[in-house]
Amino acid sequence: MINLQRILKLVAMTPGIAVACAVLGAPDVGAQNAGLPLSKCLDAVGTYLSTNFAKDGSNKFISRSLISLTNGGHAFFTDSGEAGEPGFGPFSGGRGAWRCMSNENGVARFLATVLDFTFATPSIPKQLIGRLDIDGSFDVSTAKLSGTMALYFVPIGGDPLMQSDLKKSAEGAFEAQKVRAP
Repeated sequence: MINLQRILKLVAMTPGIAVACAVLGAPDVGAQNAGLPLSKCLDAVGTYLSTNFAKDGSNKFISRSLISLTNGGHAFFTDSGEAGEPGFGPFSGGRGAWRCMSNENGVARFLATVLDFTFATPSIPKQLIGRLDIDGSFDVSTAKLSGTMALYFVPIGGDPLMQSDLKKSAEGAFEAQKVRAP
């Protein structure tokens, strides 16, 4: 009975511990550098269907993605290539954070970082953590995003938030249209 009481006490304390960590400033991806308050870029909040291109000058089509930016600073990324393609194994959807950098003349500039995981396959047996850094802008008049993305990988035991641990794998440009409800 005493062990059960200890377990129940610990379970009851867990939400309080989580709140304390949040209040004390547990680090998050979006807090790495200062930007403007998100309220300055609220027009960019939404979900976008993107077309992604190679950044090698060929403007070659790579994939389609859904990019979501929330008013709470969260960023979500889902890509049509998640099942894997030549040179890349399958990977999970990405989650992360975004921040407002500027908003002038109806164009909001933002930075986002999303993380995902690769899945081991016979041809690519090492599981990795992927980090996608997005440098983008939102044009209020067209409701479109555009910008660049840089993809990095670190070993599954590595730290994708530590700049020195990152190994760039790919770069590309994107254009995206805001998804609107009918």
